[in-house]
Amino acid sequence: MDLDRNNKIAKQVERWDLYARLTPTAFLVTAMLMVIFNIASQKTVIIVGLTGFAFTAVVWWWWAIFTIKYLVVTLNNASKNLSEVTKEIKIVTDEVQDLKNGE
Repeated sequence: MDLDRNNKIAKQVERWDLYARLTPTAFLVTAMLMVIFNIASQKTVIIVGLTGFAFTAVVWWWWAIFTIKYLVVTLNNASKNLSEVTKEIKIVTDEVQDLKNGE
């Protein structure tokens, strides 16, 4: 496994989590203040919010797809290696059993 890549993914997940917590709250507070003080209309705030939501959804979707692909490849490689080790352990176990029976 690529430890550096795994650490990058972990940091990216932390950033997405922080973004998911802070951005909606900051947007709602800012939008509410802009509508209350007549800086922007409700329609403008809704359009900006929907645009931000759509952009976030598309970026997150692509990030998730690439990350899942990496994880699937990593898990498949680990599974193949584990299968090979299991076969080798069985062979060694059989050889040890044959040595015990032969003595």
